[in-house]
Amino acid sequence: MITESMAGHSFPAVAVVVVVLVSCLLAPPAVTASSVNISTYWGTNYDEGSIEDPCNTGLYSIVNIGFVHKFGNGRNPVLNLSGRCNPSVGGKLANYLWNNYLGGSAVDRPLGSAILDGVDFFIEESTTMYWDVLAETLRNLSNNGTSQIKLSATPKCHHPDKYLGTAIQTGLFDYVQARFYNESCCQYDGSFDTMKSEWDEWIADDKVHKVFVGVTASAKEEGYVDPQRLINNFLRDAVNSTKFGGVMVWYLYTDHNSGYSKKIKAWNPPVQTTILY
Repeated sequence: MITESMAGHSFPAVAVVVVVLVSCLLAPPAVTASSVNISTYWGTNYDEGSIEDPCNTGLYSIVNIGFVHKFGNGRNPVLNLSGRCNPSVGGKLANYLWNNYLGGSAVDRPLGSAILDGVDFFIEESTTMYWDVLAETLRNLSNNGTSQIKLSATPKCHHPDKYLGTAIQTGLFDYVQARFYNESCCQYDGSFDTMKSEWDEWIADDKVHKVFVGVTASAKEEGYVDPQRLINNFLRDAVNSTKFGGVMVWYLYTDHNSGYSKKIKAWNPPVQTTILY
């Protein structure tokens, strides 16, 4: 069913996920430039605490707030924070995100006066079309507004991604977070061969500027790799690429329980990682 129109195009009424993100580098304590950038996701478990908590650990360069979902078919977009709140504000998706979370203005912003830094495209199941239009519209709103936003894409690890491939080829995304877990064709399976093969594809793409290695912090999920093994067998080579952005750890609650990010941060890489903000 084709419905929600934007810039002459329409989104189908299917379950999708778009994530609004915020950078911890805007608040102390700042992450040092010599350490590995770590991105994570907040808002999926009530026991994660407040959004300030992960920023104050000094572990994370980026904290993604999830999730804005269930849009299309004339429905109002919904921010799902796993029991924290479910505000719903109408409008076309790009303008909704811009006015309610970014540099625009709305009468009743779901997060009050907070202005977030950008939008992450985390598409689990949806149409393969029009994500490029969404990215272009958001970028145009940013260029014409008073604040510049960051755009990121978090596709599955196989290159090119089924849903976001066309959007990524616009070159508008500041970085990509390739998910090397829960994806049998390219996740860790006792060998790093397929991971390395797909990583090489991502960093060879001239439309991709920076790439994060997406891993899960839960040993119960498919594709889990021990952090020390990840460092020794994958990251030591990955950091040598100028396109290496850091590590995306899914997600905050399991990361706290496992100490995954702490083990990554304890590593002193031979190559300095560029801060993205």
